[in-house]
This record gives sequence, structure tokens and C-alpha cells, in this order.
Amino acid sequence: MAWQLSVAIVISTLVMLALYFLAFVPDECRRKKRGYTARQLINGYWPYVLLAAAVYGMMQVQFPIQRELNLFVNYDCTHYIKYIEGGMVAVFQGHAYPALTYLMTFVYLVLFSSVMVFTFLVLAYTEQMRALKLFSLAFVLNYLIAFPFYLLFPVTVTGYALPDVRPLMYELHPMIYEGITTVDPLDNCFPSLHAALVFSALLVISTTNLRKYAVFLTLAFLTIVFATLYLGVHWMTDVVAGMMLSFFTFYIAKHYGEPILIYMNNIAIRFERLIGVEETVVCTACACNIVIVPHLRSVRCPQCGAVIEHNVL
Repeated sequence: MAWQLSVAIVISTLVMLALYFLAFVPDECRRKKRGYTARQLINGYWPYVLLAAAVYGMMQVQFPIQRELNLFVNYDCTHYIKYIEGGMVAVFQGHAYPALTYLMTFVYLVLFSSVMVFTFLVLAYTEQMRALKLFSLAFVLNYLIAFPFYLLFPVTVTGYALPDVRPLMYELHPMIYEGITTVDPLDNCFPSLHAALVFSALLVISTTNLRKYAVFLTLAFLTIVFATLYLGVHWMTDVVAGMMLSFFTFYIAKHYGEPILIYMNNIAIRFERLIGVEETVVCTACACNIVIVPHLRSVRCPQCGAVIEHNVL
């Protein structure tokens, strides 16, 4: 059943992406982007896609690896969170209805995934490279910082830790329970990556001219946070910690990200040379064709000696 849930999420996410594209991508960007080839787009953005996918994949295989190698810790930190906030989160289930549960499950599984993917795509599509780099780095930092907490600070979901909170999403359908527990031991609560990642996206988008999407992301963030609390997944402390994490990673990415990105760009150049990825630029001084790897930022013309600045897009 796990694969059925994955297929359903992928199909729903693709539909949402199409709707987002129509609603939030400015017309002038659509017209301008038609001049780029698929090769240029791949050459321009593959490092960011690969990095984000690698870190996301690492998180997805965390539980299977723990299970196979028996790397689970023999303690539970849920009581610390209980000491901080008690059972306050139960108030979010004060009016639980089946229709609301289905809607919030859609929000948790599909809305979250779709806004994360679309944030990356819309920044790439509108050529906001600085914001794209900022988002990519913040995305990776969120995962890398949260990962040790999930391994060493296990906190059980509220639906299975508090007597007054029901695990609404996990009880909704066996397919959902099986699909989630395949990759999640249900104790990866602190901090909330749902809160951290969406809030990071909102912080980055707020630095761009995508105003309509920024408003939508604000509403999406509030809805996703409500869903995590209502469905019996996260504690309020998890959400606060997730927001604090996103502020921290945004600050690090904004103020100290350039050396990291330069290092990543150098790795991309070495990899492109290794596999033979090339493109041709024209010298602005003598019109000579120069073959370079896509992520090389400048090149000296072999004929006239002029230094040509190069942008991958």
C-alpha cells in the first residue's frame, strides 16, 4: 500500500503544480522563458536539484537504515516536551470532523510537498538565482540540522503520546499509516520540518517580487501548521523549534552562504569536466567561439586574451 500512497501524492502534487504555475508565474516570465532550451535549464539548475534530492533522500532512508542496522536509541524524550507544554495541543482537536480530517491530511501530504517543489521551480523559472541559491542552501541546512535530533532526540507524535489526542491521520486509512511508517518511526517530531521548510520558503519568497505567491505561502504555512497540530502529529514546541530553525538557516544562508556556494560551484565544474558537459560562448571582443563547462563563471579568450564573464543562464 505504501507505493499507492506515493503515487497518489505524486499525481496530486503535479496537479497542484500546474495550478500554481497558472496562478503565480508572471506572464512576462513565461514569455521570456520560452527562449531557453531544455539543455540550458538542466545545465543551469542540476546542482541545486541534485543537492536537494540527495539530502531529502537521506532523510527518507533514515528509518529503513536504522531498522536494518538496529541503530535505535533506548530512550524517549517525549516527556521533556510534555513537561514544557502539557496537553495544550489537544485544543486543536476540540472540533474534529471527518471532512476536516480528510482536508487536513491533504494539506499535510500534498499541499506541503507541492509548495516545496513549486518554490524551487518558480525561483528557477523566473531566474531569481540569488533567491534560488538562498532557498537551496536553507533547505539543505534545515535537513542537516534536524537530522541529528531525529536520531538522538526521539519525540513521539502527539496522537500516540497524549490520551486526549487522537492520531487522526494515521487512523484515516491503512494505506496512509503504512505509507508513512515505512519511512517514519513516528518519533521524528522535534523540530517540525513541515514548519521549518515552509517558513524558510516564505522567508526567501519575501525577498523576491513574487507577491501573490508570498501571500499564498503565508496562508499555506498557517494551514500546514494547523494540520500538523490537528492531525495528532506535532507538538506546539515542535512548531516553535521549526520556526526558530528556519530563521537560523535563513540567516546563515544569507550572510555566510556565498563561500559555501562558491565551493559547490567548484564541485559542479569538476563534475562537468569529468562527464564532459560543455557549451559554447562567443567572445565579445573577437567573436571567437570558446568551449567551456556550464558553471565556469569566466573564461579568457585563447585568441585575443579578453576575459569573458559567463552566466550559466
